[in-house]
Amino acid sequence: MITDTKSIAQGYKEEIIFQENMLRNLQHWQSFFSLLVGIGVLMTYFLRHEGIWLMMTSIGLSVVSVILMFTVGYVIYKGKKNVTKVIDSYEKIMNGTVG
Repeated sequence: MITDTKSIAQGYKEEIIFQENMLRNLQHWQSFFSLLVGIGVLMTYFLRHEGIWLMMTSIGLSVVSVILMFTVGYVIYKGKKNVTKVIDSYEKIMNGTVG
């Protein structure tokens, strides 16, 4: 199967743009989970004398949000490494076909 360099270049560019958009979406989710951690901490502080169930719920919200925030952060880290690999692969292919 023979493909021209323009279609390969266009495919790589579309993939890079798509992955960068997904990384931005993940950063929004990480910010959302960070907000939930703050809400959980505030709930724990202000509702600590209202009842054990409210306090445990707020602590649970904080713990789950922290875990999700770190998980999304790890995914962002791996995603950035993947985008770098795609860009490097694109540059190798373009330099190999041109040079």
